[in-house]
Amino acid sequence: LIGAAAILPWGVAFSWSHIGRFLTEDIIPYPIRAGGDNMMAALGDWVSMLMVDQIWPGTIATVQLTMIALVATGFLTMAFFPLISPLLLGRAARTGGHVFLVVVRSTPEYILAFVLLNLWGPSMLPAIVALSLHNAAIIGHLIGRFTETLQLRLDAVRGVNRYFYEVVPRIYRPMLALLFYRWEIIMRETAILGILGIATLGFYVDSAFADLRFDRALFLILITAMLNICVDAISRTIRNRLRLQTTLEER
Repeated sequence: LIGAAAILPWGVAFSWSHIGRFLTEDIIPYPIRAGGDNMMAALGDWVSMLMVDQIWPGTIATVQLTMIALVATGFLTMAFFPLISPLLLGRAARTGGHVFLVVVRSTPEYILAFVLLNLWGPSMLPAIVALSLHNAAIIGHLIGRFTETLQLRLDAVRGVNRYFYEVVPRIYRPMLALLFYRWEIIMRETAILGILGIATLGFYVDSAFADLRFDRALFLILITAMLNICVDAISRTIRNRLRLQTTLEER
């Protein structure tokens, strides 16, 4: 911490007047700054314009991408956790599985999405693949480690039957708990991926900053935060209703 503070560029010019202007003028909605007799009507038109042109389409794209990535994460998790499970693979195969999951979960989803975006062009597909791979590797690693605590009968079936009839029923509830726990995180990452040109809420936030419309950017950020809070509340409700626990303990 001391070393990090020591190498900070303390010589960079720092203007309190710019910060004061940002907090007292730039982030205030333009109709309020402009004032006038029709300020409230102009403010209503301003909010309506943002809702129709940016917030509504951005929210739809964000939710759509989030839900597709969430479902894809669930399917990929079911394929990833056997890679490190001692109940399903031998030591040599698990070593390769560990390396694969470490690489995938350690690669930032933003970088992965950027690479795929350059390969496949601008669409939701790069973001879906990047988010699904990254989050599935994280959950798959946790579930794979959880299977190390499972005790099967000595005469338990092997091969594919062991996967479907012995292991999956035991890990399905913990997997769902972790998946719903990551839901809000996937939503937040989806919004941020808008800076890469994907038309989520983050795309409109980035465009507002590029145009120096800080009032619009702040309003869009608040909408994004509210959306994340709603998703987190829904996730908690579902986990409580289904009595899902994010702590991986054998029952």
